[in-house]
Amino acid sequence: MSGQEKPKILIVDDIEVNLILLETVLRKENATVLKSMSGFDALEISAVNDLALIILDVSMPGMNGFELAERIRSQDNNSLTPIIFVSAILYDQFSIIKGYQAGAVDYITKPFQNEVLLGKVRMFLKIHQQNREIQQTSLALKESVDRYQKAEDTLLFRYKMERIISLASARFSGRFDPDSSLQFMLIDLAQLLNATEVSFFTIDARQIISTSGTKNFSIPEPSAPFIQELFSVRDNCNVLIHYITKDNNWYRPGKGLDTNNDEASIAIPVHLSDKPYGGILIKGCSEFNLLEQQDICSIGVFGTITGNAIERVFTQLKLEKSELKYRSYIENAPNGILVAEANGTISEANTAATNLFGLDQSELNKINLNHLLDKERLSAQFPDFKGLLAEKKSQAEFFVSKSGSSIIVRAESVLLPDGRFLIFCSDITATREMEKHLIHTERMVGIGEMATGIAHEINQPLNTISFGIDNLMHAISSKHADEDYIKEKSRKIFEGIHRMRTIIDHVRTFSRSNDDFINSAFSMNESITNALSLVNEQYKNRGIQIVTHLAPDQDVTLIGNTYKMEQVILNLLSNARDAIDERMQGSNENYSPEIIVYSLKNKEAIEIVVKDNGNGIPTEHLDHITAPFYTTKEPGKGTGLGLAITYGIIKEHSGEIGFASTPGKETTVTLRFRPKATPTGK
Repeated sequence: MSGQEKPKILIVDDIEVNLILLETVLRKENATVLKSMSGFDALEISAVNDLALIILDVSMPGMNGFELAERIRSQDNNSLTPIIFVSAILYDQFSIIKGYQAGAVDYITKPFQNEVLLGKVRMFLKIHQQNREIQQTSLALKESVDRYQKAEDTLLFRYKMERIISLASARFSGRFDPDSSLQFMLIDLAQLLNATEVSFFTIDARQIISTSGTKNFSIPEPSAPFIQELFSVRDNCNVLIHYITKDNNWYRPGKGLDTNNDEASIAIPVHLSDKPYGGILIKGCSEFNLLEQQDICSIGVFGTITGNAIERVFTQLKLEKSELKYRSYIENAPNGILVAEANGTISEANTAATNLFGLDQSELNKINLNHLLDKERLSAQFPDFKGLLAEKKSQAEFFVSKSGSSIIVRAESVLLPDGRFLIFCSDITATREMEKHLIHTERMVGIGEMATGIAHEINQPLNTISFGIDNLMHAISSKHADEDYIKEKSRKIFEGIHRMRTIIDHVRTFSRSNDDFINSAFSMNESITNALSLVNEQYKNRGIQIVTHLAPDQDVTLIGNTYKMEQVILNLLSNARDAIDERMQGSNENYSPEIIVYSLKNKEAIEIVVKDNGNGIPTEHLDHITAPFYTTKEPGKGTGLGLAITYGIIKEHSGEIGFASTPGKETTVTLRFRPKATPTGK
């Protein structure tokens, strides 16, 4: 009976109504009810069914219940099946005893209480279920004993194999000699499988390692089909099982092998990076038939171990070669390269680094990186700089003392996967000096271009002073100069002198390099106004109208160098003037040249806008105009450095510059800064 089949109850009565009533009572139980109205029919049913309980009527024609019970008891499958007699007539003491003698376990008289009958039925069904469970447990115990007996035969084999796997894994770890380690593993395999010979071979047979020497080893013939079959294993069992006959032919198990002299053998494929590389051939396994299929398949792990070991050897060789190559690259790199621990200890330095700092390797190893490149000696403003070892990537420029002088070193650090830092160092002293020179040169070029306007600005107060002195002398000579008159004329003369001094001081300050200037808060309006004061008269004489729309000073305040920002505005005004000149020369239209300068603040940034209605910039030039020495002007009219320097100054002040232009009509240059932005560069 299957585990899910309901227990079966056979009810027998010659009166159909009684059968129906009894079946109705038994429906409450989880059982299959079989019915019969005669003893002979009941015998046939009981013979082919495993019954949990039989309920018999005593008085039946042909074969009464006592006789039927005795005959059912003679059946092997029902010799112990409980039988309950039910009778409405024969309920005397003699009949009850006779019923028990016939094999009954209970005797009930009609009419009976349904619950009484159901209670007895449930008890016998439970006993039947328990008997079944006992039988199943007994069967399972027998199967377990058989499995244990079989497992006991292979337990020692598996233990030995696990030990060999552990030894092989240990031998192939770290730095190891591949040939000797592989030889030891093959010897262990021969002992494990009681084999006559175990060999490792490569497909091309260039490398052979065998427990019995390599002289007599050969890849089984025909070798090509053997190799193809060896590496065509597709299931989970990564081994190939064959028998080697006297003529050395390979066959699959069970294919026409009638001789008892055959030796069982195993072939294990060895892959290198998922590609066929070689194999392990195990011959003469005398105890092969004792192995479980699982044990045979598990032997394939030695192919994996061997392949991994050989791959590690090749990888190690490649790594050593690669390390030598890249160490050569680093050693011969033109820039200094340092390797520092997270605590700042310098562990490695190339030749360029020792030359850069004027220290040898041993001296650098004694210096902490944070002392060698001290953030207290930054050569410029780097407000976001936290240290070369504080972030995954960082960069800054430092003053470094070398041979009694000071150089500027640019350092860029990168966090390596092993937790150390790689620092690239280069001497940019000459570069920074050149940049200062170029900025100063561009500033002086601007001063030269503005000379006419500056002369006009000075001439105005000079004329005021000259006329004032003439009037004052005339009044004195005519004796019309009283005290109030003299004071008023003197005041105007001194105003003119003060204005001249202011212009001269401003030009002198603007023309200096400003390298020692300390960054401070200033209004962009101040830079705009100062720049315009130097060119207003010059542009007015050219017929160019300058319109300004300036926000309140407190809304457009930055931190930085006001003179550098003044240079930016002057450069943009100069470019606007040149664009207007180009349009005026090439057009006969009714044209009113105009430059508009805005300063404003929105939610995110301070914006300075310089807009002109000049000749515009061709679209193909917009992406390149901030590149050094790139110019769209005629030869002799531009150095190509103005916008490049402007771009650098804007970046120093953490700003951005954008260009929009319609060729032939207008150009708009927009500068954007974070409010109170602090410069990050020179």
